Amino acid sequence: MRRFWNGLFQTIFWVWNVTFLLIVYMGILPVVGVPLVLATVAGEIPSEFFLTLVGLVAVPTVCTFLGGFHFRQQPLKLMRLFYGVEAPLFLLCLLRLFLIRELTPASTQILGTMGVCIVAFFLEMLFGYATTRKSGLQWLQMLVHSLMLLFAVYTSAVLLFYTLPSAAFLVQEFLKFEWARSLWQFFVSGWWIHGFWYVLLFLILWVLSTALFIIMPLALAALYINSGRRVLQAFASQNGKKDTVIGASAIAIAWITIFIFLQQQPQVQAFSLLANPASNDNTRQALLAKSNTIRSGLVNAYLSSYRYLSTREENNHISEMYRSAFGLSQSVANTVQDSYNSLMSPFLYNGSDRDAEKAEKLYAEFFDTPLQKAERKLVSHAVQSTFNRQEVKAGLLNINEKKVWLRSQQVKVTEHGDWADLELYEVYKNQTPEVQEIFYSFSLPESAVITGLWLGDTGDLQKRFPYVVAPRGAAQKVYNSQVRRERPVDPALLEQVGPRQYRLRAFPIPPQAPVLQNVSQQRPTEMHLWLTYKVMRQESGWALPILGEKRNIFWTHDTKRIRNGKEVALKNEPWLEPFLPATGQFQPTSHEVGFPEGHSILVKPLSNKDYSLPQAKRFALVLDSSFSMNSHVKELSQIFTWLQKHGFADKELANNDADLYITASKGGVPKRLDDIGQFLAEKMIFYGTIQPQEMLQQFNQLLGDTAYDAVLLLTDEGSYELSKDKLSKQKGGNEIKETPAPLWMIHLGSLPAAYDDATLKAIQDSGGGVSQQVSEVLQRVATKAALGSSTVSVVDGYAWYKNKSSTEESQVKSQQEDNFQQLAVRQLILGLSKEINLDRLETLDAIHAIAKKYELVTPYSSMLVLVNDEQRRLLKEAEAQSDRFNRKIENGKEDLSKPNNPFKVSTSEPSSGWIVGIVAIALLLLSKRFNKQ
Repeated sequence: MRRFWNGLFQTIFWVWNVTFLLIVYMGILPVVGVPLVLATVAGEIPSEFFLTLVGLVAVPTVCTFLGGFHFRQQPLKLMRLFYGVEAPLFLLCLLRLFLIRELTPASTQILGTMGVCIVAFFLEMLFGYATTRKSGLQWLQMLVHSLMLLFAVYTSAVLLFYTLPSAAFLVQEFLKFEWARSLWQFFVSGWWIHGFWYVLLFLILWVLSTALFIIMPLALAALYINSGRRVLQAFASQNGKKDTVIGASAIAIAWITIFIFLQQQPQVQAFSLLANPASNDNTRQALLAKSNTIRSGLVNAYLSSYRYLSTREENNHISEMYRSAFGLSQSVANTVQDSYNSLMSPFLYNGSDRDAEKAEKLYAEFFDTPLQKAERKLVSHAVQSTFNRQEVKAGLLNINEKKVWLRSQQVKVTEHGDWADLELYEVYKNQTPEVQEIFYSFSLPESAVITGLWLGDTGDLQKRFPYVVAPRGAAQKVYNSQVRRERPVDPALLEQVGPRQYRLRAFPIPPQAPVLQNVSQQRPTEMHLWLTYKVMRQESGWALPILGEKRNIFWTHDTKRIRNGKEVALKNEPWLEPFLPATGQFQPTSHEVGFPEGHSILVKPLSNKDYSLPQAKRFALVLDSSFSMNSHVKELSQIFTWLQKHGFADKELANNDADLYITASKGGVPKRLDDIGQFLAEKMIFYGTIQPQEMLQQFNQLLGDTAYDAVLLLTDEGSYELSKDKLSKQKGGNEIKETPAPLWMIHLGSLPAAYDDATLKAIQDSGGGVSQQVSEVLQRVATKAALGSSTVSVVDGYAWYKNKSSTEESQVKSQQEDNFQQLAVRQLILGLSKEINLDRLETLDAIHAIAKKYELVTPYSSMLVLVNDEQRRLLKEAEAQSDRFNRKIENGKEDLSKPNNPFKVSTSEPSSGWIVGIVAIALLLLSKRFNKQ
């Protein structure tokens, strides 16, 4: 009988391993081996998956080598190697490849314990108990093997849930003999003749793998329990039973304690804390103190589909397996499922599949920023744990991603005295195998104007694709319709999204040639982009775009930088330096441009003596109370100290005065403070999220009949992505009520990437602007008022006036300052926006017609590069729609596809349960025989 079992053990080990290795080394690796390595190096396949695939091949290879050289004459050790080392490692690689995504502390404990136990079992199999070694090593071996006993029971219990119904299913299907009919049809078809050996090998491998999986729980438990028992007995004989019991009990209690502790998933507490809106400062302060707990809980809920195999409520595969195999009732099957869920709790999410959306909403409301933006590293890592592909559109997850390399960058300046034409020319090279979109958010001086945008596959100026000026909503609609992976066609979109802010997007940057397939046809390998603008000279020279945010694009020290034909090197590798030096002495001059429409723009330089501070004026300070302002308390305190020092808090109107309006997020109540001297920034509780539209609505509600000379909204960079296209009717509709005075946005820290169109309209219609300094705003407000009502703006060292003129005068002035026209048109449109009602489509069309005639970007008109007739047709249709000026919020959110839930199955009708007895008896007899051996 012993000879029979020895032969069986030899057969199991060698037939499975040899069959597997023949398939891998003769059938798979010769075809995909080298391309697989090259694709991983090229980034087409995640490195984690490549290493897992290597592990799947390496584990049987190494074990076969060990079996052949060390255990060839020891059949029982072959079985110990197979079931104690090879099979668990192979199973672990399979689970990582197909099921396990991002690890959590709880799942790390289970998999880490599994790895430690496999290594300990393998070392004990090779070297036995450390009888002659140091006592510390003996204690370590005893503790690990005590843990092995516990882990063997745990793992076998989990696997047993699958082997019982699997065995029953196999017996049932075998007795139906449907497989015989399929096999006969397979042989009759005849196509298998050419691949007979591969078919045979696959069939043998499948039969053996299925049979070995069924007995694996019993074999694993028997081997690990026996290994642990041997080590514990040997340790007890040397150190006594008392120390053995104490050590084994201690490691078991510690492991179980950690196991129980790690089952407390953080989202449960986070959802509980945020169940109700915080209605007072004490509650808000308490929640802010637990912000780290809330953050980890909401992130865990948002990434639950990546971190867990399933939710508890959706996990029904065990109950359905037992109902189908054994004919159990629903209640009994649910009891079995609950038992399984308890064991598998480290891999199951304690919540609902709807929690991700709930967590995303709560995160934005509490932390005043989109979750994908604030936690993009965690989200990107979770996404990369699967083969889930991100959207082609450059979203929040692509901020600062290094996918498209800026190969070269050229800036050319053509000077015209105190103003100049600048051209920015960049070449992009994709570093990924997929088409990509690049995204720039940048700012220019407030008086600058963008005058051109082109795309090309090469640097040939004659072959580049030109721009068209289109209504902002229509341009956005056409561009977004073209950003897709299937049949990508080059468009580019340049928009003005603030008084100084612009947004540039270009697509598609051609992909790298795929390693896994041959590409014979010629295709573009780079994208070339040209952007031109006009700008007034400043003391430091010619202002270059200031980068706010970039997505997918990156540059290195190898990026070629050329300025006016000369190659330069930049320190710290910025996108662009702040200024380019100008030639000659700075001599600001006056300009006047006339327009056929009967308007003229007069530009006059200002000296230091022309500026003034307000006198006997009253200002409203609207304070952003959102969470993100916590990082600007020091700056806010300095502002109020400056205001008090300059008389804004002494209640004497002759010395200027200011009232403070403190906004409130959800659950709070906004309030007005007429004495700003009572305000202490250090005592202020900044909590939740609130957008400029809502702040201004709260201000208008508290305003009463108080008249102000300007409204100053104190905020930070904000979260444009959280803006809403339409506010609820209860909050006053989708438009901001006209402010009673010029609206100035004062941003602490940095300027926002963009404004929603309603806020931008409120700024421009009121004659306000944006700044980062209160003193600068007060100076501009006072100087503009002193220069008269015809002043459009005081900006960048110049005063811009809008006057009426006759047609003949306009034609003469236009010819004299022909090249300066676009700078003047920028101010003309700004002046007109304060005089006419831009709520009407006709007036918006009139403003757009001016921008289109003079070819420039405005808050109402965008530049769009089109390359084919289909895009031109789409633009024509979009321009005919009544919503052609309605631009949607570009929130940058990526709709991540959820990984498949392997534990959720559709319900099925139960079958008869007569087979359970046969399966149970067979497994019991096999277990007894194996333990005896």
